[in-house]
Amino acid sequence: MKHPLQIIGLHPGSLETSKEAITLISRADVLGGGKRLLARFPKYKGKKIPFTSPMKDYALTLEKKMREGRRVVLLADGDPLLFGVATSLIPLLGEKNIEIIPAVSAVQIGASRLGMSLKDFEIVSLHGRGDFSPLFGAMQRKKDCAVYTDNINTPQAIARQLIEKGIDNYSMAVMDQLETPDEQIVQGTPESFINFSCSDLNIVILTAGNKECSSQLFGRKDESFIKEKGLITKFPVRSAGIALLDIRNGQTVWDLGAGCGSVAIEASFIGEGSRIFAVEKEPRRVRMIKENVRNFRAWTVEAICGEMPQVLQNLPDPDRVFMGGGIGRDDSVIREAAERLVPGGRLVVHAILMGSIQRTRDLFEELGWSWQSMQIQASSSDKLAGDIRYKAHNPVTILWADKPEGQ
Repeated sequence: MKHPLQIIGLHPGSLETSKEAITLISRADVLGGGKRLLARFPKYKGKKIPFTSPMKDYALTLEKKMREGRRVVLLADGDPLLFGVATSLIPLLGEKNIEIIPAVSAVQIGASRLGMSLKDFEIVSLHGRGDFSPLFGAMQRKKDCAVYTDNINTPQAIARQLIEKGIDNYSMAVMDQLETPDEQIVQGTPESFINFSCSDLNIVILTAGNKECSSQLFGRKDESFIKEKGLITKFPVRSAGIALLDIRNGQTVWDLGAGCGSVAIEASFIGEGSRIFAVEKEPRRVRMIKENVRNFRAWTVEAICGEMPQVLQNLPDPDRVFMGGGIGRDDSVIREAAERLVPGGRLVVHAILMGSIQRTRDLFEELGWSWQSMQIQASSSDKLAGDIRYKAHNPVTILWADKPEGQ
């Protein structure tokens, strides 16, 4: 008889267990989990299987024991479904083969210590991540955040990232070793945690100020951006270009030749959970991008300074690419963008010069991509001689294409 895998959450910190859980553990033939959790049951007589990575291999080990008719119990910390082991195992073993007995989560305990409502938090895990984009996305939406950390993405590292980004409307609380005799809760500004140290058993809670002040979703005035004179993708063309990008949630977006970052910043408020890279070769313009990011609190935008296409090698593959200043003197950058674009992704090019238009068209034809184009020429009202005239902008050609699946 095949028994389901029973995943039991232990109380965070104290690792206390319910009577039901103790009974299930005592009946188990196999006990799995992290070494710290397994050490909580020194008198257990069955076989112990400490957690190993990758998760897929560990799941196969547990499944083999289950097929042999063994009763397998896996220990977890807190709620196994809140960024826990259960969320990884269910797709591998199937929900019908798993039974979950949860405990309260560290986030629940931390919120109770501060007297805050759990429903107001966005819960983020930085465990094992190489970037802070989920956290920055939540902070861009001015959400209170509860953050699971690890031994690299520590409270000190989080504080440094917030200061470097210029995020100044959040207070920070570190909840260290909750529900243990050594529990400590420290609150302050991010600056106060620069030299802070604590155990690895911690969570961070970030509380936003000015929650009532909502951010403009789209349609910022050209004049509101810090920029070099005339060097901005102007509002009418910017609006069309961003619409054609068709940004979805959770995507990676490249804005190449970003100038002052207007496209990247506007796009960042549309795609929730997306990661936006504004790439610009001129250092003074990169400084403008960073200042605009701070002014608009567009925290998911990351300014990248460097020559293309070389600097693109270190960026994650994009789902969307925007090229707002034409494609340059040759097609090396657009070729790199097309190569790196994920299948099904979209490339949008704004061009003024006939050479850029022709090289973009030639590349799309060479790659066999189905492409479309439009030309936009807008005029804006302008005061003249005590009256109003319409001042024409340069005509801009927009070309776009989707990368076929399988390429």
